[in-house]
Amino acid sequence: MKLKPEITRILQREMSVSEIAINRLKRKLYPLEEEYGWSTELFVEKFNQGEAGDDQVFFRWYAMAEALKDWQNTSHSLEEALAGAELVSA
Repeated sequence: MKLKPEITRILQREMSVSEIAINRLKRKLYPLEEEYGWSTELFVEKFNQGEAGDDQVFFRWYAMAEALKDWQNTSHSLEEALAGAELVSA
C-alpha cells in the first residue's frame, strides 16, 4: 500500500498512543492478578463461565481486559499497515 509521509507519521503516532494505552492497562491489571492469583486470561475464562463471582471489582477487571484486547488488536492492525506501507512523495 502506498502512503504519503504524513499518513505514515499519523499511523506511527497512533501506534505510540496504542502502546501507551496497552502499558497503562497492564499496570492496572497487574495488582488484580497478584491479589487473586489469576492471569487476566484465566480470569476472563472464569468470568465468562460464571466462575469468578459478581463482585464489582470483577466487572472492572473484565472491562479493562476487554479494553486491553481492543488496544492490542488496534496496535496489531497499525503494525501491519505500517509494515506493508510504501512511501510515496508528497
